[in-house]
Amino acid sequence: REDYYLCWWIGKDSIEEDQSMAARLASTMCNSFKGRPVLGRVFQGKEPPQFVAIFQPMLVLKGGLSSGYKNYIADKGLNDETYAADSVALIRLSGTSVHNNKAVQVDAVPASLNSNECFLLQSGSSIFSWHGNQSTYEQQQLAAKVAEFLKPGATVKHTKEGTESSAFWFAVGGKQSYTSKKVATEVSRDPHLFAYSFNKGKFEVEEIYNFSQDDLLTEDILLLDTHAEVFVWIGQSADSKEKQSAFDVGQKYVEMAASLEGLSPNVPLYKVTEGNEPCFFTTFFSWDPAKRSAHGNSFQKKVMLLFGVGHASENQQRSNGSGGPTQRASALAALNSAFSSPSPPKSSSAPRPAGTSSASQRAAAIAALSGVLTAEKKQSSEGGSPVRSNRSSPVRSSRSSPVRSADSGPTENDLSTAEVQDSEKASEPKEIVEPAESNGSEPKPEAEQDEGGNESGQAIFSYEQLKAKSDNPVTGIDFKRREAYLSDEEFESVLGMKKEAFYKLPKWKQDMHKRKVDLF
Repeated sequence: REDYYLCWWIGKDSIEEDQSMAARLASTMCNSFKGRPVLGRVFQGKEPPQFVAIFQPMLVLKGGLSSGYKNYIADKGLNDETYAADSVALIRLSGTSVHNNKAVQVDAVPASLNSNECFLLQSGSSIFSWHGNQSTYEQQQLAAKVAEFLKPGATVKHTKEGTESSAFWFAVGGKQSYTSKKVATEVSRDPHLFAYSFNKGKFEVEEIYNFSQDDLLTEDILLLDTHAEVFVWIGQSADSKEKQSAFDVGQKYVEMAASLEGLSPNVPLYKVTEGNEPCFFTTFFSWDPAKRSAHGNSFQKKVMLLFGVGHASENQQRSNGSGGPTQRASALAALNSAFSSPSPPKSSSAPRPAGTSSASQRAAAIAALSGVLTAEKKQSSEGGSPVRSNRSSPVRSSRSSPVRSADSGPTENDLSTAEVQDSEKASEPKEIVEPAESNGSEPKPEAEQDEGGNESGQAIFSYEQLKAKSDNPVTGIDFKRREAYLSDEEFESVLGMKKEAFYKLPKWKQDMHKRKVDLF
């Protein structure tokens, strides 16, 4: 299956006209692929790892070349700082892997320097590579690559911090003090999944606690906030008008979260359609690809996953036999009717309105199906044919959290919604459905593991061999667990923690750490 990643990038000095044009072109391209691409908006300085990894190297220069930008600075009487091959330019190089290596042009003044990074200084035909005392080998390699890109074949003057020539200081306006503090990295936070609604024209969200893949119902449009990125997930059976305005909904959420939760207003924003979820979205779930391939509405998908493809038609063909299959088909039909009843639009007064009558019908249908399946199980234990029960899938996890909005608290319907959910959960046929097998993205290793994730008798390889972009890659390993083949000492040196602590982290947090060091 081919995956498409389509983004428009917004420079910090770009004009609004060019930003709008880029958004329209990206949307047109996405529609030409029938909505399959992951569509994203990325601001300068907030580029996510999967975006940075595309560019080798990623180089951001000052200014712009569009006619709109040129006209804008001319009208405002501003200096044109657009990069030129013969100008004085200072470029900062940061990062430790392909997922965060960046080269960005900064102001050509001594205050821009930092002892923890490398810099390239271009002055006419000369180019200096300045290495801070705390800079890394990867940054120095990136400096050489960028220098060759900017000045092919030119002789690079390598300069260690503290050994600068007078020509170097003259180009940046004279020797002055600069910082040696490390740039603070963003603290990772737990992801949150939200449903949304419009209450009398006011945008509101409702958090889905302890969310899972089963909460992604095909009739819904949901918001996943990881703090580093925001995703608008669109179900295949969602309302067509709501699909068209999904990106606007995501922007409304970003604006609200920026004012209430301190979210960056320039956070990357993505539109993801059901069936085309990328790995950097599914990593926040225990993802089962089989659920993505199921078709139909939410009820039909759950029946398919519980009983297998074609179960309903099989029951209808065998309905002229004994009473069991007939009763089961009737119970399934009742449950389908309960879940397929039309729901109020999202413009209603509550984010998740639900009437008591529909809840009672739903609970009764579940109870009826539970009774039929319980009876069949008893018959099978007495010598009858076993009931087919492959995977269990809850109807939806509890949504009893208060609604968040810019200026409102919990709504009137929260209590009734919670009561409905309690009645549904009480009626679920838990006693006859076997627990789901693990379908996460991490495969079960054949060998036993200790608490630190080590397999008995496992081979050890160097970090340079295990990197995804290694020049001498190792073979014959589980590439989803590259980090497990590091020695304890190198593991702690590369990932900044011991194996025991690493494997206690949530999987999405493990993946984030692995992306940073090119082990994903």
